[in-house]
Amino acid sequence: MNGRQGPDPAKLGAALVTMAALDPLPLRFVGGADAVTGVEQKAHLVLEQVDAHRERSIAMSIDGS
Repeated sequence: MNGRQGPDPAKLGAALVTMAALDPLPLRFVGGADAVTGVEQKAHLVLEQVDAHRERSIAMSIDGS
């Protein structure tokens, strides 16, 4: 690490202070553009995996539910 990684510590701190005052509090916060990109990629992957086995997953319901 060279001290040039994002996000900017002052901006991150300000964002966290702002979010701490929110009601309700966010369940998740992703700080930094690179982190947002990574989370978006992971979310797309998870949705692809769910879709690939959707019918099998739905078939696990107890009859009558």
